[in-house]
Amino acid sequence: MGLDQRSIVLGAASLAAAGIALLFLMAETPRKATVAEAMIAEENSLLVIYGTAQNATFGKFMLCDRLCILVRAGNIPSSHLLFSGRSAAVTGRVRQFRGSRYLEAEKIEVG
Repeated sequence: MGLDQRSIVLGAASLAAAGIALLFLMAETPRKATVAEAMIAEENSLLVIYGTAQNATFGKFMLCDRLCILVRAGNIPSSHLLFSGRSAAVTGRVRQFRGSRYLEAEKIEVG
């Protein structure tokens, strides 16, 4: 029993469509949060936090609303536009190191 080319193409297209549908269903959307909420959020939570940058240095800064949280910016180009007092929205994951919580940035919108 052999498969013709048409059956193979239809099967491959069906599997590709199913895979794309799964990607959309499994995609994680970030949740808006305050700094206080980020400090108690589960580790690895994907959050969006709005605040003001403080103590901006290469690769990290503090993001403050009423409280402050350390943000590790890594090599995100927009982090170079930050300076103390500038507003920013940071999308990132909550991490913990030696008992201290910080946000590992995936996206920074300066504004």
